[in-house]
Amino acid sequence: MNPEAGLEEAIVSPWVRYARRTMKVLVVNTGSTSVKYQLYEMDTETQLAAGKVERIGSSETPDARAAMTRILADLVRADGPIARVEDIGAVGHRVVHGGERLVRPVLIDDEVLRTIADCSQYAPLHNPPALVGIAAARDAFGAAPHVAVFDTAFHAELPPHAFTYALPHEHYLERGVRRYGFHGPSHQYMALAAAAHLGTDLSRLKLVTCHLGGGASISAIEGGHSVDTSMGMTPLEGLVMGTRAGDLDPGIALMLARGGMTTDEIDALLNKRSGLAGLSGVASGDYRDIETAADGGDVRARLAIDVFVHRLRKYIGAYAAVLGGPDAIVFTGGIGENSARVRTAVCDGLLFMGVALDTEANAKAAGALHGGIVDIAAPRAPTRVLVVATQEEMMIAREVVRCISGPAAAIDGLRGKPIPVGVSVRHVHLCRAHCDALFGPGYELTARRDVSQKGQYVTRETVDLVGPRGELRGVAIINPLRERTQVEIAKTDAFTLGVKPPIRESGQIDGTPGLRLRGPAGEVALAEGVILALRHVHMSPDDAQRFGVADKDVIEVAVAGDREMTLGDVLVRVREDFVLDLHIDTDEANAAGLDNDSVVAFRGVQRARSIRS
Repeated sequence: MNPEAGLEEAIVSPWVRYARRTMKVLVVNTGSTSVKYQLYEMDTETQLAAGKVERIGSSETPDARAAMTRILADLVRADGPIARVEDIGAVGHRVVHGGERLVRPVLIDDEVLRTIADCSQYAPLHNPPALVGIAAARDAFGAAPHVAVFDTAFHAELPPHAFTYALPHEHYLERGVRRYGFHGPSHQYMALAAAAHLGTDLSRLKLVTCHLGGGASISAIEGGHSVDTSMGMTPLEGLVMGTRAGDLDPGIALMLARGGMTTDEIDALLNKRSGLAGLSGVASGDYRDIETAADGGDVRARLAIDVFVHRLRKYIGAYAAVLGGPDAIVFTGGIGENSARVRTAVCDGLLFMGVALDTEANAKAAGALHGGIVDIAAPRAPTRVLVVATQEEMMIAREVVRCISGPAAAIDGLRGKPIPVGVSVRHVHLCRAHCDALFGPGYELTARRDVSQKGQYVTRETVDLVGPRGELRGVAIINPLRERTQVEIAKTDAFTLGVKPPIRESGQIDGTPGLRLRGPAGEVALAEGVILALRHVHMSPDDAQRFGVADKDVIEVAVAGDREMTLGDVLVRVREDFVLDLHIDTDEANAAGLDNDSVVAFRGVQRARSIRS
C-alpha cells in the first residue's frame, strides 16, 4: 500500500468502512454560474471523472438543467466512466447552509427542500442555486437516491458562547441569528488526516485548521469537535478572502447605506469586490496573481498580502488561546497548500507558542503532497505544522454512503438485527410552571431541531444546572412540556454538580435528588427530578414484533469495532409513535466507543418484562 492510500484508509471512519460497498457516487456542487462534479468508485475511493460546467446562463448552457445534461453526456459514453446512468448508485449535493435543523447528511425529500429554501435567508448567494441544481440533477439522475451534505454540519455543536452574537437574544430565538460556520467537510478532513498522520486518536488532539482559498476560514477543533470557527451566520465573516471582506466594523455598512447605497449594492461590494481583490486592485482576487504583482513591486498587492497574513495570524493566536495551546496547525486549500510565503509569514510570528518551520520542508511542501500530508515543522518543535491536500468531495461522497447504506451495513460480522444509536446528552424536560418561572409567564419555547423521536425537539433556549458543588451552563431543553420537570445527566455531570442521582427509567423521579435550575427570568429549586437515565431502546410495535420482544423487556446488545463488548440491562420501550434507536448517556457512549453514527446488534432478551412503571 502506498503512503497516500494508507493515509486515506486511516482517516475513513469504521462506520464508513463497514458501510462502503461497490458503489459509484456522483458529487455535485452547483453555484450561480457553474456546476462542479466528481464521480467516485467507493469501494476503492477512485475518482473516475471530474469536471466543471461554466457560464450557466449563456446560450450554450442556459440553465442548470442544461448543465446536468452536459454532465450526463460526459459520464455516459462509449469510452466514458460509466455505461449507463443507472450505474450511478447515489448523488451527493454540497449545500452551504442547513441551519439548525439539518445538521447531518440527509436523503432529499420535499421537507428537506423546504428547509434548504428557508435557510436561503442565511446564504442567499448559495442555497438558491443549490436548490436549482438539486431539481435538475433529480431529473437527470432521478433513479439514484440524492443526499444533501451541509457545509455547516461539522460546526453544528459549537458551544453557545461561541455561536452567540452580542445582539438581543430574541434575534436568535425568533430568527436563528447565530454563528453557523462553513467549509465543514474540509475542516473535518484536515482533522482526520492530522490524527492519522500523527498516530494519535482524534479525541486527544487540539488542532487549528486553516482552509485558505478563494473562500477562507479557520477552526479550533478539540477532540474532533469544532469549538470555534471564523465564518459566521454567512460565509462573509472572518478571514480576508478572494473577494469577500471578512471581519469589518458593522458601522461601515450602515454608513454606506446612509450614503445612498442599496442593500444589494452593499452586498455585492462586501461579497464580490472586497477582500484581496479590493485591496490589491487585482480584479480576479486570485492569490497567485496578487503574489506575482507583489513580487513585481506593486504596493497595493503587498498590502493585501500583509492584511491577509495579519488577520490569519491573529485568528490562529486567538484559537490557540481557546484551545489552551494546539498540538498542530493544519493548512489546506489553494493558498494553504501552495504558498510557502504565506505559511512562513504566519508561522514566523508564532514562535512563542512552539511553532517553528523547517524552511526546506516548507518550500517543498506543495510538490511533496501527492494527495497526502506533509509535516513542515522543525524536527523538535512542540507544535506540528501540517499541510494537507484536502478532499472535500471525497468527504461528501463518504457521507453519502453513510447516509444511504443504513445501519445494517455497519454490523460487520455481528449476528443480530441492527439498532441505531442515539447518544443522549444532558438535558431537561420542563413542566409549564417551571418554564414560566425560568423564562416568563406564558413563554413558548422555540424549536432548534428535531430529535429522533417524533414530536420532540431541542429548543433554542437553555438552562443552567446549579448543584451543591458546581454548575453546568447552557443545558439543552427538550420539548414538549411535561407534567413534571426531569433532569437527565451523566455520571461525570453528577460529580461536577455534587449530586447522587439513581439510575432510573424516564419519568420515575420519586425520591430522586434535586438541584436549582437557572433561566433568564428566574430560578427554580427542584426538590427532586434528577436521574441517570437507564439505557433503553425505543421501538414501534412493528419493531418489537420483528425483534421478538415486548414493552418492558430487558435485552442485551453487542457493540462492534475496536471496543467489542456486550451491553446488558437495556430496557425496551414500545409505543406506536416511537422510532427505533438505543439511548445511552455520553459516559457510556464514550466508554463503548459509540456515537450517533454507530449501531449495535440485538443479542437477545435478558429478562422478560422485569422492569415495570
